[in-house]
Amino acid sequence: MDIANLKAFYQVAISGNFSKAASELFVSQPVLSRQVAALEKELDLQLFYRQARHVILTDAGRRLFKYAEKIISLTNEAEIEMLELKDLTTGELSLGASTTIANYLLPPVLAKYRNNNPGINLSLKVANTAQIEQMVLENKVDIGLIAGNIETLGLFQEQFAEDELFLVVPNKHIFAEVPHITSKQLNQETFLCREAGSDTQRLLNSLLESHGVVPNQKIILGDTEAIKRSVINNMGIAFLSKYTFQYELTLGLLKTIEALKMCRPLMLIYAKGARLSPAALLFASLIKKVHIA
Repeated sequence: MDIANLKAFYQVAISGNFSKAASELFVSQPVLSRQVAALEKELDLQLFYRQARHVILTDAGRRLFKYAEKIISLTNEAEIEMLELKDLTTGELSLGASTTIANYLLPPVLAKYRNNNPGINLSLKVANTAQIEQMVLENKVDIGLIAGNIETLGLFQEQFAEDELFLVVPNKHIFAEVPHITSKQLNQETFLCREAGSDTQRLLNSLLESHGVVPNQKIILGDTEAIKRSVINNMGIAFLSKYTFQYELTLGLLKTIEALKMCRPLMLIYAKGARLSPAALLFASLIKKVHIA
C-alpha cells in the first residue's frame, strides 16, 4: 500500500472534499484524484461516495480510515525522531539524580553534553535514591541516576559507573592510628548520617549490622557537605562515597578507614516501556562513555 496514496485518502476523508484536501497537501486536484483512484483500484474497493462537492466514506472507507490514522501518526513520529537524531538542535531533557551523583559526578558530564548540544534545555532534580525512583515511575523525569541496585517493578536499570564508600574520620581521630577497629570501639562512636531513603544510609546500616554494631548515637544531617564539615569539626564519624571527600583528603582534613569499605553500582534508570527522546538517548550514551574516576 503506497503511503502517499494512503495520505491522500486520509486527507480527503478529513477534509470532506477533493478540492480542500488538494489544497492542504499542496497538490493539484487531478493528482489527488488519481492517488485515491489508485488506492481504490489496489484494494478493489470503493472508499468514497461522491456527492457534488462533498464525499462520504463507504463502510470500507470508514474501516480503512482508522488504520490510516494510526499509520500516518506513526509515520510522522518516525520522521520527527529521525530528524531529531540527525540534528539535535532543539529538545528537552529532564534528569533526576541522587545527591552524590548530582553534586560530584554530573557537572562535567552535563557540561560536555551542553557544549555538544547547546539547543537542548536541561533540567535536573536532586533528591535521595528512593525519591528519584518515584520521580521516574511518575514520569516527572526522563532519566534517573541513582546509587545501588533497585528492586522496583516497572523500572529498567543499567550500570554506568562504580562507587566505593569508606568510613571517614577526622585527621587526628584514634581510628586513623590503630591497625584494627573493633565492634566495641565502633559502638562508642557518634555516626553522622544521611536521611532514610538514601542508598548511602542503607549501606551504612548494612555495614553496622554485619559487624554487630549499635552506635552510641546517630545524628541525621541529611546533607553530605554538612556531614563532611561536621566530621572535620569532630562531631562524629561518617560513611561516605569516595567521590565526595577527595579534596578534604588531599588537604589532610579527613582520613579513610580502608578496612571498612563497601562497593556499589551507579545506575541509570528509566520506566520500562518508556520511549526515550533522542535527547535522553544521547545523554544515556554519553554518561556510559565518559570515564568517571
